Amino acid sequence: MSIRIATRKTLKSCKKVKIHPNAYKVFEFVHSLVFSFCGAIKQDLVNKNVLTVALVLRAKIVGDELQIYSGFESILFDINTIDPTECTVILDDNISDSDIEQQAWIGVFTNCFLSSISSKNLNILHTTINKKVDPKIAQKIFNRPRLSQELLAQMAGKSKGTIAKQKSRKSKPSQENPISVFQQVSGAINEQ
Repeated sequence: MSIRIATRKTLKSCKKVKIHPNAYKVFEFVHSLVFSFCGAIKQDLVNKNVLTVALVLRAKIVGDELQIYSGFESILFDINTIDPTECTVILDDNISDSDIEQQAWIGVFTNCFLSSISSKNLNILHTTINKKVDPKIAQKIFNRPRLSQELLAQMAGKSKGTIAKQKSRKSKPSQENPISVFQQVSGAINEQ
């Protein structure tokens, strides 16, 4: 592997910045997560320009494109406004497509999943991870081909029952035509 830190000159020669195709489903997954703490960044209550300097991206240059496959899990990352010359960019010219997907998932799990995911929707998180993470990658990360409810509960500091309750609430059929309070009162008056 030839891993190197990109120079400003190298980064300026890239005409486009995008997510590597093999990391795109991981990028979408990150944007579907609900974090416990992110309001300060979204509301510009902190100086993002100062913090972005600490952002570390892993990428591959393909033609005139900088294709990012890790680092986008940071709450500071915005594909529309990112200036890679202001970040530390680690380039790996010889990384395979399967390794790119694996590195993307590893970045997500180490940098955001294990530290700041909200426990309000663990049932959705559990289902989504098992749908999106390739069993071979899950085996490397979780030491099993699928994320079990028990392991997720342990990671979140919750009981397995918490996830089971969330799943059962989601699966309960909702009333097709909910009756408004006005209709309920009206019906009670008509019955008298």
